[in-house]
Amino acid sequence: MQSNNLLCETRTYIEKTYAHNHSYSQLILPLQGSLSIKTDKYELSLDEKHLFFLPPKCYHSYCSNGINKFLVLDIPREISLALLADTFKCEMHQILDDRWKAIRYLLHEEAQNPNGRRLYDLVNYACSFLLDEVRPISIQYIHDNFQNQISIDKLAAIENFNVSYYIEWFNKKTGMTPNAYIQKLRLEKAKEYLIGTELSLLMISQLVGYKQQSSLTRLFIKHQELLPTAYRKKYREIDKNSSI
Repeated sequence: MQSNNLLCETRTYIEKTYAHNHSYSQLILPLQGSLSIKTDKYELSLDEKHLFFLPPKCYHSYCSNGINKFLVLDIPREISLALLADTFKCEMHQILDDRWKAIRYLLHEEAQNPNGRRLYDLVNYACSFLLDEVRPISIQYIHDNFQNQISIDKLAAIENFNVSYYIEWFNKKTGMTPNAYIQKLRLEKAKEYLIGTELSLLMISQLVGYKQQSSLTRLFIKHQELLPTAYRKKYREIDKNSSI
């Protein structure tokens, strides 16, 4: 069973038990009733007060008794890897707090009137909450403070590691050094500003942690092989054409 498209829709389930896995991630948000789910990690009845996240290739069985309705989000592997940075590899059972209820409402509205760009933005927003649950505290600190100067000493102290061990540990967690991770995060935030705002390059540079515009320019040339202005023009045209 494969899903190549980002999909959000309401589904109902029957009493018969089915079991499978799929290549895409799945976020299940109950609207009514309950769903019995079993994985290697969990065996539970998913009710209206909780959500459940299934990573790709997670074998699971499921069935439901009585009236039920669920909002289900199928996230293709290429999207989930980009949004979740390949760090979220386990099932997740979480309470539906106020912020998740708000996301559920917005996703439910989107299921009635689909818009690809809007749905992607909502999924991006939801995935940021999932990542909050699995990020080590020093990595979350980077995400909260990327616009400031961050020392390796500070990050290592947060985890109570010495610096050399922390760098090795960080590389195993993320596949890169702390400085490379910070650069990547700053680059992604700068892309969002370039496409979504009219802010000047100097202002964007300062918002993502660089005092000089030239630092941001070097970052784009290194990783995108484009000047920031060229990136803004190119991807705004793509976004415009995709919405027509």
